[in-house]
Amino acid sequence: MTNFHNNLSSSGKSEFSAYVLRSVSRKIFLPLLTVMVLLAGCEEDPTDIGSGILPEADFVNMVSTDTFSIDTYTLYFDTLRSVNPTYSYLGSLYSPYFGLTFSDFVSQLWLYSSWPAAGAIVDSLILSLHVADVVGEIVGDQEVNIYEVDEFMHFDSVYYTNRSVPPIKQFLGSFTISPGTEGDTVLLVHLPLTMADELIRDTTMLFLSSEVDDFRNYFNGLYFEYPQTDNRHLLKLNMLGGNSAISMYYKDTLETSRSFTFLFNTRAVLYNRYQHDFEAADPEKKIKYINQPVKDTLTYVQGMNGVFTKIHIPGLEGLKNEMPVSINKARLFLPVYVNDTDFTEDLIPEIVIARYVDSDGVRKYLPDFILSPEFFDGSYNAITDRFVINIANFVQQYLNGEIPEPVIEIVLSSFDEKNLILRANDAVISPHIEIVYTDLNSL
Repeated sequence: MTNFHNNLSSSGKSEFSAYVLRSVSRKIFLPLLTVMVLLAGCEEDPTDIGSGILPEADFVNMVSTDTFSIDTYTLYFDTLRSVNPTYSYLGSLYSPYFGLTFSDFVSQLWLYSSWPAAGAIVDSLILSLHVADVVGEIVGDQEVNIYEVDEFMHFDSVYYTNRSVPPIKQFLGSFTISPGTEGDTVLLVHLPLTMADELIRDTTMLFLSSEVDDFRNYFNGLYFEYPQTDNRHLLKLNMLGGNSAISMYYKDTLETSRSFTFLFNTRAVLYNRYQHDFEAADPEKKIKYINQPVKDTLTYVQGMNGVFTKIHIPGLEGLKNEMPVSINKARLFLPVYVNDTDFTEDLIPEIVIARYVDSDGVRKYLPDFILSPEFFDGSYNAITDRFVINIANFVQQYLNGEIPEPVIEIVLSSFDEKNLILRANDAVISPHIEIVYTDLNSL
């Protein structure tokens, strides 16, 4: 070790520094010069140096990229659950490709409080209706009908979208929907006073209980119907957001003005009904093959529990035979059909959903969607005219035997009133899957 002492003179410091520099230079320069000479005389590519150290098998390219073609079909079944949906629909829509879609809904009523007074002289009965959107154009005044349901609804029961009209006890009245009705508004509609009489025909039953028969047994609920013949349009209603209710204004026996509220909320049963008439479509444009094993050049996806697209990926069956395989990336590309007349780009939904059927026959969202909707993506790219879906976790779980079949179903939300036409099978622009994977057999 070299020690520095504070009593060294300036000249001593300089001499010592020069000595150290000469020593370090000799120790560094000579070995460095030797290495440079050796490298200059070496004819082997420096990138190959050391390649003989590892076995040749370790230099096999273990990462592969494959493109898989897919088989797609259009399917339909209407036995889907509908309990307390985000939106309730009233009315109908027409598409030259999908035909007619009809929707109405049934709801129990919930009480804000028990009946506070004996007797009542009703002044008015007002329905607050939160209209989230109006799909289509309202031409002329239109009537919405309300019926009292003659069927007790259990909250833990399953209600399907293809249910028949529930048993009707009586017609309660109707209200008018006028042209100019817009979305994101709350309509205040005066209902017939005769309807109020039916709601409070026995005020001793205006309470809620989990132990004895209560208001829900006494007054089962309401069925809303919006019949249309040619002016097709749809009311998209938010019945559960807190802005939809029935308010009754009355005077009690002491002539005191009061109000009583009947609520629509998540604690009461509410379900949508959907009906699809595909034969009403334009004969030249309607869906040709539904629930048939025919590979058409187009497949169809419909909101409001309509048709959907089934995708079979036969290439994954072969990849499964090569296990163990680790999936690095897997993306599904779905090109869409659009034209400049009756299926323009503005009719395309913003996002699609993918599901699969598990070994128990239960339909579930793809694991990629469950883990991260942002990673799953499923959004429409207007530049490339296609949807892109990340399905890496689905593919890996299928290869691992956790998912029974290499089959994906493309659907739209029950609350999406739009439709989608996809290019399929042997179309000029066909759907496909790109997969990047590592063959673990080579490790």
